[in-house]
Amino acid sequence: MRKTTLTPPKRINIDGQIYWRVVAPSPTGGRIRKTFKDRDDARIFHEQCKVQIAQFGAQSMEISDRVRGQAVEGMKLLEPYGANLMDAVKHYVAHLESRRGGVPLSQAIEELLLDRKKKSPRYISDLRLRLGRFHAAFPDASTRSITNANVRSFLDGLGLADLTTNTFRRDVRTLFEFAVEKEYVEVNPVRVKPIECNDTKIEILSVDQTARLLKSCDPDTIPAVAIAAFCGIRQAEIARLDWSKVDLDEKIISVDADIAKTGSRRVVHIPDCAIHWLAPHAKDRGKVMPTDFRILFDRVRVRAGFKPSFSKRRDAVLQTLLQGKVKLEPWPANCLRHSAISYRVAQCKDIGLVATAAGNSPSMIHSHYLELVKPSAADAYFKITPTTTDGNVVKFPAAG
Repeated sequence: MRKTTLTPPKRINIDGQIYWRVVAPSPTGGRIRKTFKDRDDARIFHEQCKVQIAQFGAQSMEISDRVRGQAVEGMKLLEPYGANLMDAVKHYVAHLESRRGGVPLSQAIEELLLDRKKKSPRYISDLRLRLGRFHAAFPDASTRSITNANVRSFLDGLGLADLTTNTFRRDVRTLFEFAVEKEYVEVNPVRVKPIECNDTKIEILSVDQTARLLKSCDPDTIPAVAIAAFCGIRQAEIARLDWSKVDLDEKIISVDADIAKTGSRRVVHIPDCAIHWLAPHAKDRGKVMPTDFRILFDRVRVRAGFKPSFSKRRDAVLQTLLQGKVKLEPWPANCLRHSAISYRVAQCKDIGLVATAAGNSPSMIHSHYLELVKPSAADAYFKITPTTTDGNVVKFPAAG
């Protein structure tokens, strides 16, 4: 194929009209033809092409006026940084390449939940809740667009306790480990280190605080709170507990292997005080804990003078309760279970019995729960009934 060269303006006739045409080489090997009605315009274009080809070669002929204007504006923007147009193009291309193959964050989350479907319903619910909050923070993100800085910003903005923040970090990291396996991202971007939490001492509620909390409960929350406070069953186990396993006549709760954290069945004694709280709300079957317990219990905590788990929860009732609440007491982690075990071991002094009921080892009970309270406080604790919290909360001996 003969190579096309730049030709000067040539006079042509189109439908009886005189025009002037300039032929220029195309970078693809063909040619570019421009036709002008005015000969001077054709000459100007010819001169521009001559200079452009001499400086930048035939490829420059493909640049439109619009692209040329963008290039000029782009170079002005890059000038303060000492970069040129090619630097910017290479950087952006690398950015696009890094995102290639990713999927929307929402898709990765749903696929992870489906992959974990054999896990317990509570685990799936918690995972969906935490990753849902992560997705809400980055609604338009893909798996490849999330950075370690994004994750750090998200965790810092939660405003939660260190242990809870670490749980969020763990679940986000799990999401991206799954994304790596699916080749939705090359490396896990979560490099935020977990918060170092010292081996915190066991914190319990005083007798007065427990009575105040129970008084603040509504019918939907009383059973779960009473079982946690007096029987020491874990919250996750109560969430899976059915009323058919609660025998008020025999005063026992059967924690079957399929709901127990340890995977071993155990039987837990129900103290007389708990019977008083449970009896008016007992059912033949059905879940002991309502599905919206977290929302309901945050309201209970605020009514009782404690901080909620999440103060920014989109719950109109909770937000109304928080209005005017200047000083709320912190809510100690797992304090209901810790209280039940601590007061029980102080009352009966049988570490083995308490360990069996709690689903813990005797050494754990001895190391963490022994002698946290006085026997007199334990006696008062297990006398908290609905009648003792009528009117003003009765002042019981403080735990010591």
